[in-house]
Amino acid sequence: MALYLVNPAVEMTLELYVSPRLEEALTIQYERIKDRRVRDTFVKQLEAQVETLLKDSIDWDLKEPTESQLNYAILVAKQLGIAVPSEARKYRFYAAMFLETYAAQAKKVMDTPSPKADESAAATARSLVIDRLQSESPGSES
Repeated sequence: MALYLVNPAVEMTLELYVSPRLEEALTIQYERIKDRRVRDTFVKQLEAQVETLLKDSIDWDLKEPTESQLNYAILVAKQLGIAVPSEARKYRFYAAMFLETYAAQAKKVMDTPSPKADESAAATARSLVIDRLQSESPGSES
């Protein structure tokens, strides 16, 4: 049996084959989901699982940046007084390119002795903590 994953917006259809055992179970499940409440619950569970599978299956460069990668990019950007590009916030590849381009410069800035270096580092750390707390507070947009 084949299942089809269809995205009409880009005219993409993927044919996914399943085992005979799963086909049998899906046939039984289909009978159960004729009830609207059961169908809605099943669809929500299936959507969540498919989204997880697709996220895990896409190429590494199209995945979201890791939390550490994004935090490091934000720190580098603050040290250099620049913004993290929106692409770098969305895709691992662009985050890696941003860090490859700017991390060495940020390290030089941090390694350069300055009378206010400790104050500057503390201010940057405070700013990062405040940004993080604000982004995690209820009702805030991510």
